[in-house]
Amino acid sequence: MAFSEIVLPNMGFGMEEGRILSWLKQPGDTVRKGEPVAEIESDKANVELEALADGVLDSVFVAAEQMVAVGTVLGRIRTGESTPAAEPPSMSEIDNVAYQGQSAAPSMAEVDDAADRGQRISPVAQRLAREHGVDVNTIQSRSADGRITREDVQAVIDSARPSAQSNGKVLTVPAVRKLARDNHVDLTTITGTGKEGRIRREDVQAFLSEPPFVIAAQPAALAATAPPPAVTERAAPSSAPSQEGRREITISSMRQTIARRLSQSAQESPHFYTTGELDFTDAAALLPKGIGLNTLILHLTTKTLLALPELNATYENGHLFQYDHVHLALAVALPNGLMTPVLHNADDYSLSGLAARSRDLIERTRAGKLKPDELSGGTFTVSNLGVVKQVDRFTAIINPPQVAILAVGTAKPRPMVVNGGLHIRTTAHLTLSADHRIIDGMLAARFLEAFDAQLQVFAGS
Repeated sequence: MAFSEIVLPNMGFGMEEGRILSWLKQPGDTVRKGEPVAEIESDKANVELEALADGVLDSVFVAAEQMVAVGTVLGRIRTGESTPAAEPPSMSEIDNVAYQGQSAAPSMAEVDDAADRGQRISPVAQRLAREHGVDVNTIQSRSADGRITREDVQAVIDSARPSAQSNGKVLTVPAVRKLARDNHVDLTTITGTGKEGRIRREDVQAFLSEPPFVIAAQPAALAATAPPPAVTERAAPSSAPSQEGRREITISSMRQTIARRLSQSAQESPHFYTTGELDFTDAAALLPKGIGLNTLILHLTTKTLLALPELNATYENGHLFQYDHVHLALAVALPNGLMTPVLHNADDYSLSGLAARSRDLIERTRAGKLKPDELSGGTFTVSNLGVVKQVDRFTAIINPPQVAILAVGTAKPRPMVVNGGLHIRTTAHLTLSADHRIIDGMLAARFLEAFDAQLQVFAGS
C-alpha cells in the first residue's frame, strides 16, 4: 500500500507555523491530484492546500483550528491499489504534532494492560505516553469520567521537560533569535512552548508584553560607556490618563508581517529612486476591449525585464541571482493589509493571456484562495495605485529579496510638449525603487528608458 503525505508547506518570508482552517475532504473521500483538500492560514494569507496524488484520503492527523509547525504531516492519501481506510480517531483526539510514522492506535496488549489497571486511555494518549516513556500509572486524569487524554499525558511531559536548551544551546529559529536580540532578551530565561521545548515567536512576544523582563547582557561596546548591571529591568509603563474616544486596535498577523518585512527592507536595502513621465495615449487607444492599462504595464514590465535581466534578480544572504523567466509579484490591496501574489513565468503569456491570468490571481487573492506556490518566488514587483486618481506618483519599498519594485501612479490627461507644441496627453508617472547595493543609478534610469521604448513599439511609433 502506498501513501502520499499532506504536509504543511513553507510559504516563505520566515514562516514557522500555520493554522488548519478547515478540511475540504474527509477520510474515505476520493481526491484527485491538484484538487484542494484543506484550507490553511499563514501570517500572510489563507490558501488552499492541494493533493499531490490521486487516491483516497486515508487519514487526518491534525484537526481544524490547530496551529502546527511548517513540515508537519497533516494527513495522508492512499494511492494505487488500496484497502478501506481504517476508522480515523475522533477530532478531539487528533495529535497536534507531526506524524512520525507510528500507528495512532496502541497494541492490543497495551489496551488490555490499561484495562487490567482499571484505567481508560485514548489511543493517541497511549501512543504519546509510549513515545516519551511515560508510565500511564503516574498520570492523573483531569476528565470527569477519569479517562486519560492526550492533554493529560502532555502535561506530564511538560512538567518533566527541561528548559528549551540542548547541551546548553537554545532551541529556536533564526528569526526568533533576531527578535530576542533586537529587544535585548535573554532566551535562556524563556520557557518554550513549541515541540521539544522550542522557543517560538509568541513566547518572546508574550515575554515582552509582561514587564519587567530581564535584559540580555549588553555588547562590549555599550558596556564601556555604561555600568554593566547583571540584570536590568524595564520600567513599568507610567499610567497615562485615560482618553475618551480612544480604543486599541488589534494588529493582525498579516499587518505584523508587513511591518517586519518592510522594516527589514528599509533598514538593509539603500533605496534609490528614479521617476519618469510616460505617454500612454497612443498605446491605450490600441488596447483590445476588456484589457486595461494595468495589464499593459505588466506586459511592458515583463518585456523590459527580459531586456535588462539585472533587475530581474534577487539578493539573498550576500548572493545575487538572475532569472531566465520573469516571475511578477503584484501588489494587491486587502481590507486588512497588502499581499503580493506571484504570477510565475509572466513572459510565457500574451497580452490577453496576461490579462486573464492576472485577473484570476487578483480575484483569488481577495477571496483567500491562493495556492502556496503563488505566495513566493517573485523576482520583481509592480505596485499600481493608478486606481486612485489623486495619486500622481509615489515611491514603493522593495519587496526583499528582490532588488527593485515599480510604482505606477494614475494615468490621466496632462499637458505635454510634443514636437514643439503643447498638447493634452494621457500620461503616468513611473517610479523605480532600486537596491543601490546591486543597481546603480544609470541602470535604474535605463529601465525607464527601455520601458518607454517597449511602450512606443506597442503603440507603433
